[in-house]
Amino acid sequence: MTSRQGVPDIVLHNGKVLTSAADGVVHQALAVSGNSIQAVGSDRDMLALSGAGTEAIDLQGRTVIPGIIDIHAHMDREGLKRACPSLEGLRSIDDILAAIKRLVDQTTPGEWVVTMPVGDPPSYVDVPQTLQEGRYPNRWELDRVSPQNPVYIRGIWTPWNVPPSVAVANSLALRLAGIDCDTPSPDPSVTIDRDAQGEPTGILIDTARFPSLEFTLMKVVPRFTHAQRVEALKESMTLYNSVGTTGTYEGHGVAPEVLRAYKELWDEGRMTVRSHMVLSPAWRSVKEAAQEMDRWGHSASGAGYGDDMLRISGYYIQYRGSRYTSRARSAELPFTGWAGFAQSYNPPGRFRRLVRLAAQHNLRVNTIVRDNLDEVLSIFEEVHRDMPIDGRRWILAHIRETTGRQLDRIKAMGLVLETIPLTELWLRGGPLADDSQAAALAVPHQTYLERGVPFGFGTDNKPYNPFMTLWSAVTRQERHTGKELAPEQRLSRLEGLKAFTLGGAYFTFDEDRRGSLEPGKLADLAVLSDDLLTVPEDDIPNLHSLLTMVGGRVVYQNGEL
Repeated sequence: MTSRQGVPDIVLHNGKVLTSAADGVVHQALAVSGNSIQAVGSDRDMLALSGAGTEAIDLQGRTVIPGIIDIHAHMDREGLKRACPSLEGLRSIDDILAAIKRLVDQTTPGEWVVTMPVGDPPSYVDVPQTLQEGRYPNRWELDRVSPQNPVYIRGIWTPWNVPPSVAVANSLALRLAGIDCDTPSPDPSVTIDRDAQGEPTGILIDTARFPSLEFTLMKVVPRFTHAQRVEALKESMTLYNSVGTTGTYEGHGVAPEVLRAYKELWDEGRMTVRSHMVLSPAWRSVKEAAQEMDRWGHSASGAGYGDDMLRISGYYIQYRGSRYTSRARSAELPFTGWAGFAQSYNPPGRFRRLVRLAAQHNLRVNTIVRDNLDEVLSIFEEVHRDMPIDGRRWILAHIRETTGRQLDRIKAMGLVLETIPLTELWLRGGPLADDSQAAALAVPHQTYLERGVPFGFGTDNKPYNPFMTLWSAVTRQERHTGKELAPEQRLSRLEGLKAFTLGGAYFTFDEDRRGSLEPGKLADLAVLSDDLLTVPEDDIPNLHSLLTMVGGRVVYQNGEL
């Protein structure tokens, strides 16, 4: 038994406690005192600590894990998805038209009808082939069920899958947007589909990495309000708690409109997920960046500013990107749409100056390196030679392929790797299925462990259930063929759990305070619906929480326990 002194407030017993501690011991019970773990051990020892005021919870054999820390969460998006009606499960244009008709019948003439995309969340794969007709509905078909209401079927947020993002508008929506046969495309990445006579069909195609339609051609579409963002964030936290997530790290950065929603919930004491925010800058030049860092950099320097529930540190600094997308989306700030972050364009020279400024102000840098790892490492090394960054835990996000030489460079600078295995292996792993050499370099988690390179898991909110992501790291299956991609890189279930708990805590400088169920650490935990260690592999994605605690406080309970 490992214990601290005193009578516990809560004892969880008759279960299986996976602590994520270095010793790997599985215990039967744990005791919680205040907001912390008091002790872990056997049923007899934990119950012996109990006093008259101790609440004893019989786990009935259930498994307890440390709370999941999702290090690429985009948590604010999940509730927003419910702000618009879903078209999930519809398999024909007639089905879509019937759904639109039902929505129109609930509105007054002239009121907008805006839906989620065609297809099934979270990734909206294989659309429009999932429809019987193999195509999207057009404006005239939508007009039949909505002649007096503007209708807009959103395109996907392309990181949910891959471009293109295809939206559909009816005739009234096109008229309000000012789109007709003479309207030019704002950029080669945007196509206004037209019929043989040159008339827009209502189908709008955006092939950019981050779509810009609602910032340009269709900016007339109603936007998310602050009230919607606050309500959506509350709902998101409940949903994340329901799958055992107790902490997030938003390494892709958050814009002011999202921070404002978080701050409102924090002011009201209604946050149930420990949230570590990274700033998404809206500066337009290196000069503006320098001025901002001089004025406010101290508030986000080092490990950050805030408390255990809401903390802010560092910047997300985009490397390269699209000049057009940046200009189009920045022109509509503070609105950011699904992104929740501002979009920047930083060619190598500007990026170099920005990260050097960040280093001078002790501001942690986060950047996506899926396609540009060597270039970013070279720039970081230049900075590191003048101002050592090892120990500052700069983040390489959305990392995909890494060679041994690259990992040596990463380790020398103390960088931390954010991996999203479900995206890289399951969703987009098709090209790796017949290339074993490339597959062995794709998010090679066992190699990271062998080399001592710190990493964690992010869901990227597709889906928000972390156990689908954990399953992907454990199985490394590709979705079309079911083939295992470099099976020697598979993690064990306990290794995957540690990446999602202790690994996540390392991102927030909290590995000594959370991420494992050890005495003195915060009592962030989840009681699972099944045993993570023995449930069949194919059932891992279905795991969820029956009871979730944050700091010893129950924030979610579904009634089964």
